Amino acid sequence: MSRYNSDPYFTTAKFNSTCPETGLPIKKGDKIAYFPRERKAYHENSKGGDQIRELQFNKCFEMADANW
Repeated sequence: MSRYNSDPYFTTAKFNSTCPETGLPIKKGDKIAYFPRERKAYHENSKGGDQIRELQFNKCFEMADANW
């Protein structure tokens, strides 16, 4: 996924924080699900992470987004 638009993507945490959804700790260097529109980072194993994996799967197989 492109990092130059507002699409969510996986990246590496730059500092320690807590997932706003699950409450799980996020440590610097962990893989996170980042949502630029919200400016929020979610734990990789949260619903936010699942959403990004679904978007990547749909894009890979040229499928329409199932949640439209």
